[in-house]
Amino acid sequence: MTKAEERALEKYPANKTVFDKYEKQRYAYICGYIQAEKDNELTWEDMRELHIIFAEIDVDIELCKTNIKKETLGYYQEVLKRFKKLKENNEKK
Repeated sequence: MTKAEERALEKYPANKTVFDKYEKQRYAYICGYIQAEKDNELTWEDMRELHIIFAEIDVDIELCKTNIKKETLGYYQEVLKRFKKLKENNEKK
């Protein structure tokens, strides 16, 4: 059983009778879950953008434009913040 199917059964339990009133809801839930997984997958384009963001932050550190230190929690949080902002801006276009 897939994770999507498990979640669908949690949300819409199967009815053991002949008529399963939640069958359509489970199917829709599974389809939506699978689509959400696809939408959230990282692509090679995302990986390229992450690489660029890492490089930009490294330059900012070298030029003392930020007080973040490499390989720290703050470093990775900044990468994630910039990546999310980039994704949001791309979705608005």
